[in-house]
Order: sequence, then structure tokens, then C-alpha cells
Amino acid sequence: MDLKTEQRIAIYRGADLPSQYTWSPFVSKLELRCRLSGLKYICEIGFPPSGPKGKIPYVEVTLPGQSSVWLSDSTLIAKDFVNKGLLPDLNSNLSVVDKGRDLAIRALMEDKLAFYDTYERWVKNYYVMRDHAMGKLPYPARVIAGTLAYRGIIQRLHEQGTGRFSDAEITAFTEEVWEAINGLLEASLEKNAEQDECFWVLGGREPSEADTSVFGFVVANLVSDSAPWSRDLLKGNFPMTIEYARRIHKKYFPDYQMWD
Repeated sequence: MDLKTEQRIAIYRGADLPSQYTWSPFVSKLELRCRLSGLKYICEIGFPPSGPKGKIPYVEVTLPGQSSVWLSDSTLIAKDFVNKGLLPDLNSNLSVVDKGRDLAIRALMEDKLAFYDTYERWVKNYYVMRDHAMGKLPYPARVIAGTLAYRGIIQRLHEQGTGRFSDAEITAFTEEVWEAINGLLEASLEKNAEQDECFWVLGGREPSEADTSVFGFVVANLVSDSAPWSRDLLKGNFPMTIEYARRIHKKYFPDYQMWD
């Protein structure tokens, strides 16, 4: 390999949306993780089956004098980047207690809210989600692929547990999650009240890994047409959460189109 090869990091986002957020919270999570530290990357479209773990996002990393490496899963990608010295460890200075809080917040978003969001998108708003996720496919193929995806998602939601709850119960669980996050953000802003400056979910002066997860899920629900209820919930009930995302957007994503 040419030793003069420049460093290249490509994030495969699964959507052809230049200068826009995607509907995936994990894509925006990874993008914010890079931008917090000024790590340059390029956006590629990609397709979930092409990734190492069959999901979005995945990345192609090429470092000088080395062959390209493919990585998947937003959390594992960030850890690998830290190990390679491409990113600093955001949580290195956290106390043991705050490390536990950080992990709990990430689990709340990624291992709980993610399934409630999947229910809203793929069950309650199936056709919108199908046509967005599979819009590149011709209509007959889209119908077949969408049906297969729907069946698989229904099965996974049932096995995970979310699919066993009623719509009203899932709605209540979702509201509970966002109420908790909004409360943390209100406390953080009160503690670090500076005009138009970013504030962070753990209440510190600097972001932690939890902020990448929270921001990713806020943005995904604000821009996704398949999440109208969650979007209205955030805008109507949790203005501090919207303000949190707005400030991050203004500082770290000025080149991106903001949500309506």
C-alpha cells in the first residue's frame, strides 16, 4: 500500500441526505462524537447488509500506511477510534458515580427508548418508514422487502418485550424516558447558565458519551417523518430538550439543515 495514503474516515449513513441529519439516532450519535473532537470524516450512503454487523452506521477507516478497516456499531466504532488515538476518551475524567450515570443514560436511550421508537416507526407508521428506508427499490421489490422487514421487526419486538405492551403502555414509557432526560437537562442548564452555550446531560462543563446518545435520539425524532407523535411530544412538552439539541446543532453542525 502507498505509505503516502492520507487518513480517510467514511461514515456510511444509509441515506442519501447531503448536509442533513438522517433518521437514525446512531448515525447522528457517531457524527457528534467525531465533531466534538474535530475529527474530519466524509459521508457515504451505504446499505445495512453491506456493513460488518448488518446495520447502520458503519465506517471505513484508512490510516497512512495501512489497509482500510471496516467497523460497525456506533459504540464500538467510538471505542476503536479512542484506542487508535483518533478521538479522546470523553469519560476519562468522570468520577465512578458519573461513569455509572453516563452508562445508565446510554442504556436508557439505546436499550429502551430505541425499541419504543422502532414500534412507532415500523408499526404505527409503517408505510412512511418503509418508503423512506427502501425508497431506492422499485415498488414491487419495496413491497416484498418491506413485508419481510416488518415481520422480522415484529418478531424482535415481541422477543425483546416491547411488542408485548399495549400502545398506551408504550406511550407512557416513552413519555417517562423523555421526562427524565428533560429533567436532567433543566438541572444542567440551571447549573451552567451561560447565554447560548451548550450544556450537557450530566451537568458538567464538558460532554460525555451520554450526550452523543441523547442528541442522536432527539434529532432522529425531530427529523423523522415516521415519528410524528414523538416529535410533537418533544416540541410540546420538553422545550429544554429541544434547546439542548439546538445549541449543539448551532455549534457543531452549522453546515447541516436544522429541523423544522
